[in-house]
Amino acid sequence: MPKPFLKGIDPKNIFMHARGFHLADAVIGNFNIDENPEMGAELVQPAMVLSAFNSELFLKCIICIETGDVPTGHHLVYLFNLVSPKTRSRIEHIWNTEVVPLREPMWRTIETKLPAIELPIKRDLPSALMAANKAFEEIRYSYESKNKKSRFYVSDLPRVLGRIILQLKPEWEHLRRSVKEISRPDQKS
Repeated sequence: MPKPFLKGIDPKNIFMHARGFHLADAVIGNFNIDENPEMGAELVQPAMVLSAFNSELFLKCIICIETGDVPTGHHLVYLFNLVSPKTRSRIEHIWNTEVVPLREPMWRTIETKLPAIELPIKRDLPSALMAANKAFEEIRYSYESKNKKSRFYVSDLPRVLGRIILQLKPEWEHLRRSVKEISRPDQKS
């Protein structure tokens, strides 16, 4: 049975929401693990969850831009397959020409130094998405089961998706939330 779609949501609102998670992910991603490996170990799973969620939100934003509808669910493969073929091709092109060459040395190191990982790490985006398909669900609840199968190596995907969105909607380049838009429930206006 197909999952329901949400109607009447402004894709700009999805973009603004996703951008906040993207910035939070970037702050964690800029942490210098060499200076504090223990803290780095604590941040690995939260960073993966943020990245997976951000990928989900950016994919939903693209789908909403293209169709006017917003799918529900978290599975990255499902969402990616709802993106138009032309846009999927552009995403894969950036992945293949920029992300793969950038991450190749790291992936080779992982393959040689961590033999417990299912080898080899598949570089193509559809395979990487399949490996990370349920990452948002499985990593955020990693304490529940030892049978989790997610392998997450798509942390660069939100950057790629954000770039695609700005190609589709260049007028969103300088969108920012104002302090007035952000209010905490415990604060009085």
